[in-house]
Amino acid sequence: MRALLALTLGLASPVHAADWEAPEQEKARPNPVAVTPEAITKGKALYRRHCTSCHGPAGKGDGPAAGFGAEIPDDLTDPARQARLTDGEIFWKISNGLRDGAEIVMPGFSREISSEENRWKVVAFLRTLRSAAPGEAR
Repeated sequence: MRALLALTLGLASPVHAADWEAPEQEKARPNPVAVTPEAITKGKALYRRHCTSCHGPAGKGDGPAAGFGAEIPDDLTDPARQARLTDGEIFWKISNGLRDGAEIVMPGFSREISSEENRWKVVAFLRTLRSAAPGEAR
């Protein structure tokens, strides 16, 4: 319906999470932060503060605010998603967020987590959420 309305009004088509792509140069960025227990602990604390309301405490996309938007938050534990996304793409998505016109689908956290190093630590923590694929030990 929103896509039809957007076309009727001559507005850009809505952006959906499935179409949400980082620029190639951002995808290619490696995580410059050493993945240490301390970095993961800091990333986890930042995740709990800024991300659990939508993505849930375990990253399943089942946080208390998950049902309020047009898009269901991604399951960050999905092994296929974890394998497909680069660290640079995750960092870019955390930093920039996603908007559909005036609607904020996912906020960008470059202001709330102003330190790039800390946003990279969130990426390091998110990598620990990967679920084991069927038949794979975790």
